[in-house]
Amino acid sequence: MNKKNFFVIIEFAWILMALFCLGMGIYYHIKIGIDKAWLIYSLSVISLGMFGVRRMQRKNNEKRHNRK
Repeated sequence: MNKKNFFVIIEFAWILMALFCLGMGIYYHIKIGIDKAWLIYSLSVISLGMFGVRRMQRKNNEKRHNRK
């Protein structure tokens, strides 16, 4: 497996984590209330942020390698 595929898999994992946390946050919000669900919502936002960071890193890495 080359580096590009690895970076894409990591991006995909972060977006799946964000969707999972969002789903669990909604579930806990309905079942328990916002008191316990806010932490899971924040994990979803952090996962989305990490997805964005990893995507920018991959794009910059691809640009750098295309210049060579």
